[in-house]
Amino acid sequence: MKYRKLTGSFFFEGKGLHSGRESRVTIEPPDAEGLTLCAGGAALPLSELALEGSGRGSDLIFPDGKRVRTCEHVLSALTGLGVWSARLSVTGDEMPALDGCAFTAAQRVMEHSIPCDEGPAPLFLQQPVHVGNPSRFVVALPASTFHITCVIEYEAQSIGTQILDYEGSGDYLNAIAPARTFAMEEDVEALRAAGMALGGSTDNAILVKKSGIETRGGLRFSDEFVRHKTLDLIGDLANLGRPLVAHIVAVRAGHVLHLQLAERLRSLLHRAR
Repeated sequence: MKYRKLTGSFFFEGKGLHSGRESRVTIEPPDAEGLTLCAGGAALPLSELALEGSGRGSDLIFPDGKRVRTCEHVLSALTGLGVWSARLSVTGDEMPALDGCAFTAAQRVMEHSIPCDEGPAPLFLQQPVHVGNPSRFVVALPASTFHITCVIEYEAQSIGTQILDYEGSGDYLNAIAPARTFAMEEDVEALRAAGMALGGSTDNAILVKKSGIETRGGLRFSDEFVRHKTLDLIGDLANLGRPLVAHIVAVRAGHVLHLQLAERLRSLLHRAR
């Protein structure tokens, strides 16, 4: 298991991907071990916050109903690089979209952290944990390392079926962090009518059209779409609050199933106490 420790504080600010409103998140070394979110004066460990993934992103919800939207990219940048102890303070109701992926955040994490030998104890599985149905599911299998197999399938020819195997010890910064979020052209109008994707553009996302894709600079990887889904999954599993040692197989999944798995894994931890 690889860990990194924060050596100083830093922040990001910008528009939220869905709200389009300005927000800011400050990341700093914590007072105690673990990942903590502070918003509106309240501060709690991630593992104690309610989770919701039905709004095309991952929302963390405090007991008083305070909600922070679209947390997955920043959490992915931290834990994908091995930072499992940090205090995140958010001003606004959504984390900044930045570059629509985790690359900018991951670069800053690398600049303000160093490798270390210790961190929160990982969760090792004794048996498989499954959520979903036969056509869309996520399953966590007992393993000796953290490993993701992600499968996506879309009708759009630009995506089709893509499969990625990612070892947790792999090059997250260059192989996963740069993969951007995406949306289907036919969904954009409905998303914006529902108050989503208001901060999205082809500067920070990939627009998938019937005739191809539209995004600044073109695709960064031929399989950028499945890499982004893997990025999201890593960020969503951060809500367990500690590393997971398991082989995760995700087939046609998304935030709802990712977070359902995180909740099931949390329950295993609670029963073990």
